[in-house]
Amino acid sequence: MRRIGAIVAAGLAAVAAVALVGFGHAAPTRPTYFQDIKPILDSRCSGCHYSGGIAPFKLTGYLDAYRYRDAIAAAVKTRAMPPWHADSRVRRYLFDPSLTNAQIDTLVRWAGRRAPRGDASRPGPALPSVAPRLSRVDVRTQMPRAYTPRRSASADDYRCFVLPWSPDRQTFVTGFNVRPGRPSQVHHIIVYMAAPGSGGLLDHWESADARPGYGCYGGPSATGRQGLRFQFLAGWVPGSFGTDFARGTGISVAPGSRLVLQVHYNLQSVKRARADRSTVELKLDDSVERRAVYAPFVDAGWVLSPRSFAIPARRKRVTHTFQGEPRELFRILAGMDFPNGFRIHSVLPHMHKLGQQTKVTVVRASGEREVLVFIPRWQFHWQREYHLAEPVRFSPGDRLLLRCDHQNRTKAPRTWGEDSSDEMCISFLYVSEP
Repeated sequence: MRRIGAIVAAGLAAVAAVALVGFGHAAPTRPTYFQDIKPILDSRCSGCHYSGGIAPFKLTGYLDAYRYRDAIAAAVKTRAMPPWHADSRVRRYLFDPSLTNAQIDTLVRWAGRRAPRGDASRPGPALPSVAPRLSRVDVRTQMPRAYTPRRSASADDYRCFVLPWSPDRQTFVTGFNVRPGRPSQVHHIIVYMAAPGSGGLLDHWESADARPGYGCYGGPSATGRQGLRFQFLAGWVPGSFGTDFARGTGISVAPGSRLVLQVHYNLQSVKRARADRSTVELKLDDSVERRAVYAPFVDAGWVLSPRSFAIPARRKRVTHTFQGEPRELFRILAGMDFPNGFRIHSVLPHMHKLGQQTKVTVVRASGEREVLVFIPRWQFHWQREYHLAEPVRFSPGDRLLLRCDHQNRTKAPRTWGEDSSDEMCISFLYVSEP
């Protein structure tokens, strides 16, 4: 009987152990770098944390992760990293790098237990990357010459460079990427398409300037000049990744068009300016199902009269809103009509350092509202394009509503302007034919 009792007791203990494991109550295993941490960092962090990347340090090896283990734990516990600032309760987006609760717990436990290395010969299974990527590169074009930005009265330097690419036939750009040569110096990059026949004017502006490229405050035209017919192609801001455009869509480029790269250098946090030679990568196709454009949505009054966009000194909250029908603006700035409405595929809101919150909303003709993106805690250094998991239809009679909240703790009032010390409220949208 004693033997039978011992067997039964052992069996019950085994069942209890299995039950505890099944319901998640077993003592957690001790995470190690190569088995548990590296797969998370590779899939969620290494796209920014690499040598020369936008992040302040690299996380591409064990010693990197060990050195910054406490910073990693603190950043993921508060969900400050990986950077994702859109409210995902509003709608579903593509390329969301947010960590799961289990992944956060693994990183925090690893950092708190002296960050063990593990066995490099038996790595844990890789996790799929969620970062957007350009599927192929058909044209890679670089600034013709390196340029070292200069400090002037402000820390900002606007410079345009005509890129060595002019298509000999109509083509469609279906994907885009920028590789800034000096990410720490670049506030943003915009690529414009100059209309066919603009080559002579662009050559004149470049030859009239002793340094590489030409000065171009406010747009792709030489500072203080007009006359260049252009269209916005795409842009890069800190935190952006290259990506294919929405499936079946592309931006038409006419034969003889020239690409103009406008780089806004900001040297506020740079001790010594260094030479930059940024690169643009393009994916091209001969035809698409739906023509598309990148176009800004903004109150033209703010741009034409900067003082109308006032942010008084020592104000905790200043709100600016603009509601309008964007199709005429798209026709003027992007050269394309949408008489039957359009599809919205992505949204890239943009403010400067005083930004607090921003929201872009479709206001239906019925009065119903559909939020495209809401960023409750704006981060100037981590801006990105938010790709909608499902495109949103904009129909005739609908309107777009843009809202920006700013906080100005300084003694100086701010108005609309291109410099980092000025402010903005604008949103870029990638839209296609319906």
